[in-house]
Amino acid sequence: MARARFLLSLGVASATVAYSLAAAAAPPGDWSVAVERLFGLSRTNIETDPGGETTITSLSLFSKVAGESGYSAPRLGFDYLAASGVSVGMAFAYQSVSVDGGDGDAWLFAPRLGYFARPSSGFGIWPRVGITHIVLDFGASADTATALTLEAPLEFLLAPRVALVLTPLAEIGLSGSAGGVDRTITEVGLQLGLGAFF
Repeated sequence: MARARFLLSLGVASATVAYSLAAAAAPPGDWSVAVERLFGLSRTNIETDPGGETTITSLSLFSKVAGESGYSAPRLGFDYLAASGVSVGMAFAYQSVSVDGGDGDAWLFAPRLGYFARPSSGFGIWPRVGITHIVLDFGASADTATALTLEAPLEFLLAPRVALVLTPLAEIGLSGSAGGVDRTITEVGLQLGLGAFF
């Protein structure tokens, strides 16, 4: 009888621990909506061919979508999170710009895949990989920049479904052009934003 009680207690304890771990690993909602990269520090390397290389270190607050200093423009992010923690989503941004007397439209698109891990009830880490593409369109011509995006947002839950998001990132330049000249932009940085889960 004592052995049966011990085994039953062990089974209940194991099930409780397993359930707690599964609950802690689950995302705080099925959908995430975020305002990303509002403020931060970044180091951007711009390579042009011909033209050489320029490196810029900047502290940004609501930087431009056009990408003069990298990819860290404020953007809206939408992600679907499965119960397993796997996520699929997209971030985008738009800005009307005026450069040298010409008006244009700046667009940013960033599809991505990720995995949301939640080590504790108040903290999550969300590694993601994707592509970020910027287009600055003036009608007759367009400047572009494309990068492989690696980021690992740290989600500090301020409330059950609201988070302060600190994002270390690397944007590895793949291709692009400006004024008919080949250009790649690579950026590493740390950015701050806000997110909500539904």
